[in-house]
Amino acid sequence: MPHERRMSLFWTNHTTLSEQRAEHLRVLFEQRLEAAQVRFLPGEAAPALRVSIEQTPSQFVFAASVPSEGSTNVVIEDVARSLVGSDERPSNAIRIEKELLWQQEATILSAVLPAVSTGAEKKMILLTEDTLAIYGQEQGNWKLQTTKTLPGPKQPPRFSRGQLLLAEGNMDRVGILLPGRRCDANLADDSPITCAGGGSDWPAARLLSLPACGAQTWWLKSDGTDWTVEDRLFLRSSGAAKESAPVAEWNVPGAVFSIGAGSNAASAAVVVRSLSTGNYEVYRIELACTN
Repeated sequence: MPHERRMSLFWTNHTTLSEQRAEHLRVLFEQRLEAAQVRFLPGEAAPALRVSIEQTPSQFVFAASVPSEGSTNVVIEDVARSLVGSDERPSNAIRIEKELLWQQEATILSAVLPAVSTGAEKKMILLTEDTLAIYGQEQGNWKLQTTKTLPGPKQPPRFSRGQLLLAEGNMDRVGILLPGRRCDANLADDSPITCAGGGSDWPAARLLSLPACGAQTWWLKSDGTDWTVEDRLFLRSSGAAKESAPVAEWNVPGAVFSIGAGSNAASAAVVVRSLSTGNYEVYRIELACTN
């Protein structure tokens, strides 16, 4: 082996090992190779050493793709699961709780639930095809407080799309993504919504966390692309591979139109078009620990 070989490490956990235990194994792996004069560099500036962990009922299987001159060698090592330890990620450690907050016949493109201080009135913001509507909760019921009109041009109804974005640390402002432009609304006054042209970076999922359930985070996503069939909302660990099984899911009775911010890091506002009624529904999605 050369005096010092430089490589970049790509580590993927496809098992039920907790993220903390998989990270511990990665650190041990790096330390062993560094003792053998392998230096790991961040990014892709150096040849990539790719390591994945799979599992069988009795073993963990470590597969490493090792680059060499003109080719790649694959090394596979089996380790008994009992030797790695029993700190596994319970399949039911997290669950999805849902609550129907609102439904209406008119199109809802997106919804958010802004964070409020303790004791303050809860808020819900809805984006329709031509309006931004702000609701407040009074005695358990949502009441319309004010609306702001979206500046033109109006989108074709069949292809309408939009996403609300809450401003970090500023509860009085909300961003609005529309095809080909981005808009900004000030909720603290009567000023009109302002828009500027530009590409829209549509969020495909929302990152959630719940410290009471552990330090890891989860992506909340839907996997439907056809708005005429039932959809599925699911949670997947942020460190897991795309093909790994979800840790929790909900078979939605309709099509998921958007996933927006909830009032805290463990919640989201999801807009669904019900296939049975045709109504647009807003659900509050909340993470909860099962043990």
